[in-house]
Amino acid sequence: MRHALCLLMAMALMMAMAAPAALAVTAQEALFGDGTAPEEEPADARPEGETAPAAAEDTGSASASTGNYPTLSLGDRDGDDSTAYIVFMQNRLIELGYLRDAADGVFGENTQTAVKAFQRNNGLPDTGVADSATQEKLYSDVNALNPMSEDSNMFGGETTRVQTMLGQWGFYGGAVDGEPGSNTSTAIRTFKRYMRAFQPSFGVTPTPEPTATPNPNGLFGDMPVVEDELLVTPAPTSDPLTDDSVTNAVMEYVDGERDFVVFRQTVREGDSGDEALRVQTRLHQLKYLYATDGVFGGLSTRALKYFQRKNGLQETGVADAETQQVLFSAKAMPGEEYVFPYKLVVDVSDQRVYVSEWTGDRYEGPVFTFTCATGKKDTPTPLGTYQAGGKAGGEWYYFKDFNCYAKWAYQIVGGILFHSNTVSKPKGKPSNGGLGHRASHGCVRMKVEEVKWIYDNCPQGTTVVIQE
Repeated sequence: MRHALCLLMAMALMMAMAAPAALAVTAQEALFGDGTAPEEEPADARPEGETAPAAAEDTGSASASTGNYPTLSLGDRDGDDSTAYIVFMQNRLIELGYLRDAADGVFGENTQTAVKAFQRNNGLPDTGVADSATQEKLYSDVNALNPMSEDSNMFGGETTRVQTMLGQWGFYGGAVDGEPGSNTSTAIRTFKRYMRAFQPSFGVTPTPEPTATPNPNGLFGDMPVVEDELLVTPAPTSDPLTDDSVTNAVMEYVDGERDFVVFRQTVREGDSGDEALRVQTRLHQLKYLYATDGVFGGLSTRALKYFQRKNGLQETGVADAETQQVLFSAKAMPGEEYVFPYKLVVDVSDQRVYVSEWTGDRYEGPVFTFTCATGKKDTPTPLGTYQAGGKAGGEWYYFKDFNCYAKWAYQIVGGILFHSNTVSKPKGKPSNGGLGHRASHGCVRMKVEEVKWIYDNCPQGTTVVIQE
């Protein structure tokens, strides 16, 4: 459910407001509990193959003390054995309009920018570091916060124009948000290299013809005048064709002074290289294809067919001239969601995982229903829509903080995983006990054969919706 996290936050705040002063709970307590996990039986006290108790599980309990959020900054990520602090924070920033990316449990440049903007708009120092004061403010009453306004432009117009056009032509797959970040820099460099390959004179300043300089010394005629001169080695300069500066040559195409040739060759399944990557990147930006790698495979073909259906084209799965003229244009219609063979919906209200199958223009089902065990109320599984991280290793996954193992771990987001029940030693046999009830520290436990099905059939990026 898209707004389920909002409801969870609101419930936490209502609890805090309704309690007497001496017994009031914070949003931290309502969301993550008191940070105390039950004691775990030592691993060596259990015979091999015996299922570990519920406490010896996946993502751990909240590590921060009550009312004191852990400081989060650029480069941090939700670990495999901790509460999904970054995911919860990203979902809140998305709700308030500060973050346009999906929550992924990684504190990257876009999250840092969103935190800075939130801090500026809400009377806090704009450090970009989510300290305890920032998070207390972020999780406070939404009616007392200043959201990001729809017409706000954080970084200016030229970058927005560059993102728009490079995205339209298949060089930039990110959001058009005016932020000159690493994705934009990569797109500019890629565009320059691409243009240079087809147009060697792209961005090259002509060398002026040398002109004769008259000798000011008429007495000695053409004899050279010798002067002492300090030899200075010129400082190396960056190549304007491969750095990320927005040059006049780039803006001539961005602003329409020169026409960009959108079609150069047909792309079909099995093709690879620059043109295949351009088609993939544009499909990604339009939300048909999740991952791009320059190799046009089965997922790319499936996504392209959906694009063709949505845009009134013949569903061939081949990016011919007609398809690319529409694909690389402003009139291209976006998709509703990324195309994968299956979509997974985890419903915490009935402790089930519902599997829907892609039919060509939508997901239909469920074709499978699996019983699961999600996070306990004091260590909840974070609600939201995520693009799964995929396989988290091999057959066995080790939880170092609890010294236990689970089979076929599959990452949903951050440290939140699908996996079997845990055992004290590898090669043990996980039981199915506890499924159908809230029992974990945030992960989604399942039967071995059912989580193995997800592991085998759902590629990285598969859409996972967690709702209640």
